[in-house]
Amino acid sequence: MRTQLAILLLLTGLALQPALAGGWGGRHEERREPPRQQQYRPQPQRQPQMFAPPQQRPPNFAPQGRPVSRDDAMRRAQQMSGGGRVLAADPAESGYRVRVLKDGEVRSVYVPGQ
Repeated sequence: MRTQLAILLLLTGLALQPALAGGWGGRHEERREPPRQQQYRPQPQRQPQMFAPPQQRPPNFAPQGRPVSRDDAMRRAQQMSGGGRVLAADPAESGYRVRVLKDGEVRSVYVPGQ
Protein backbone atom coordinates (compact mmCIF):
# COMPACT_ATOMS: atom_id res chain seq x y z
CA MET A 1 0.00 0.00 0.00
CA ARG A 2 2.79 2.40 0.90
CA THR A 3 4.58 1.49 -2.32
CA GLN A 4 1.52 2.34 -4.35
CA LEU A 5 1.15 5.67 -2.54
CA ALA A 6 4.81 6.52 -3.15
CA ILE A 7 4.48 5.70 -6.86
CA LEU A 8 1.35 7.83 -7.08
CA LEU A 9 3.07 10.81 -5.47
CA LEU A 10 6.09 10.38 -7.72
CA LEU A 11 3.93 10.30 -10.87
CA THR A 12 1.94 13.31 -9.69
CA GLY A 13 5.15 15.26 -9.13
CA LEU A 14 6.42 14.36 -12.60
CA ALA A 15 3.12 15.37 -14.17
CA LEU A 16 3.14 18.77 -12.41
CA GLN A 17 6.78 19.52 -13.13
CA PRO A 18 6.19 21.41 -16.44
CA ALA A 19 3.45 23.53 -14.82
CA LEU A 20 5.72 24.48 -11.92
CA ALA A 21 8.73 25.20 -14.11
CA GLY A 22 7.91 28.90 -14.17
CA GLY A 23 8.25 29.12 -10.40
CA TRP A 24 5.83 29.50 -7.54
CA GLY A 25 3.55 32.49 -8.00
CA GLY A 26 4.85 35.83 -9.18
CA ARG A 27 4.92 36.91 -12.75
CA HIS A 28 5.65 34.43 -15.41
CA GLU A 29 7.56 36.20 -18.13
CA GLU A 30 7.80 34.68 -21.55
CA ARG A 31 11.10 34.87 -23.28
CA ARG A 32 10.61 36.22 -26.73
CA GLU A 33 13.20 36.43 -29.42
CA PRO A 34 13.54 39.77 -31.15
CA PRO A 35 11.86 39.78 -34.55
CA ARG A 36 14.18 38.79 -37.33
CA GLN A 37 14.83 41.40 -39.93
CA GLN A 38 14.63 40.14 -43.44
CA GLN A 39 17.23 41.18 -45.89
CA TYR A 40 15.99 43.45 -48.63
CA ARG A 41 15.98 41.69 -51.97
CA PRO A 42 14.87 43.83 -54.88
CA GLN A 43 12.44 42.15 -57.23
CA PRO A 44 13.58 41.92 -60.84
CA GLN A 45 12.00 44.61 -62.98
CA ARG A 46 10.02 43.52 -66.01
CA GLN A 47 10.75 45.44 -69.13
CA PRO A 48 7.64 47.21 -70.43
CA GLN A 49 6.59 46.08 -73.85
CA MET A 50 6.53 48.92 -76.29
CA PHE A 51 4.47 47.09 -78.87
CA ALA A 52 2.04 44.22 -78.42
CA PRO A 53 2.83 41.07 -80.39
CA PRO A 54 0.91 40.87 -83.66
CA GLN A 55 -2.36 38.98 -83.51
CA GLN A 56 -2.54 36.11 -85.96
CA ARG A 57 -5.81 35.56 -87.75
CA PRO A 58 -7.09 32.06 -88.53
CA PRO A 59 -7.13 31.50 -92.30
CA ASN A 60 -10.95 31.15 -92.48
CA PHE A 61 -11.60 34.78 -91.55
CA ALA A 62 -12.22 37.56 -94.04
CA PRO A 63 -9.39 39.98 -94.79
CA GLN A 64 -9.33 43.24 -92.84
CA GLY A 65 -11.64 45.91 -94.15
CA ARG A 66 -14.39 43.74 -95.67
CA PRO A 67 -17.34 43.29 -93.31
CA VAL A 68 -18.68 39.78 -92.76
CA SER A 69 -22.33 39.22 -93.62
CA ARG A 70 -24.70 37.15 -91.51
CA ASP A 71 -24.65 34.32 -94.07
CA ASP A 72 -20.84 34.31 -94.17
CA ALA A 73 -20.74 34.20 -90.36
CA MET A 74 -23.12 31.22 -90.30
CA ARG A 75 -21.06 29.40 -92.94
CA ARG A 76 -17.78 30.04 -91.11
CA ALA A 77 -19.23 29.00 -87.75
CA GLN A 78 -20.42 25.76 -89.32
CA GLN A 79 -16.91 25.16 -90.71
CA MET A 80 -15.25 25.99 -87.39
CA SER A 81 -17.43 23.58 -85.44
CA GLY A 82 -16.93 20.77 -87.95
CA GLY A 83 -20.43 20.74 -89.41
CA GLY A 84 -23.81 20.67 -87.76
CA ARG A 85 -27.01 22.68 -88.05
CA VAL A 86 -27.01 26.45 -87.54
CA LEU A 87 -29.72 27.43 -85.06
CA ALA A 88 -29.24 31.20 -84.83
CA ALA A 89 -26.88 34.02 -85.72
CA ASP A 90 -27.14 37.12 -83.53
CA PRO A 91 -25.11 40.32 -83.86
CA ALA A 92 -22.67 40.67 -80.95
CA GLU A 93 -20.17 43.48 -80.33
CA SER A 94 -18.31 43.70 -83.65
CA GLY A 95 -19.28 40.35 -85.13
CA TYR A 96 -21.80 37.54 -84.82
CA ARG A 97 -22.59 34.96 -82.16
CA VAL A 98 -23.68 31.82 -83.99
CA ARG A 99 -25.25 28.82 -82.27
CA VAL A 100 -24.60 25.46 -83.95
CA LEU A 101 -26.23 22.12 -83.07
CA LYS A 102 -23.85 19.17 -83.50
CA ASP A 103 -24.07 15.69 -81.95
CA GLY A 104 -26.98 16.78 -79.70
CA GLU A 105 -24.87 19.61 -78.27
CA VAL A 106 -25.43 23.34 -78.84
CA ARG A 107 -22.16 25.15 -79.43
CA SER A 108 -21.81 28.91 -79.41
CA VAL A 109 -19.21 30.29 -81.85
CA TYR A 110 -18.10 33.92 -82.13
CA VAL A 111 -17.24 35.13 -85.65
CA PRO A 112 -15.55 38.57 -85.83
CA GLY A 113 -17.21 41.10 -88.09
CA GLN A 114 -14.12 41.97 -90.13
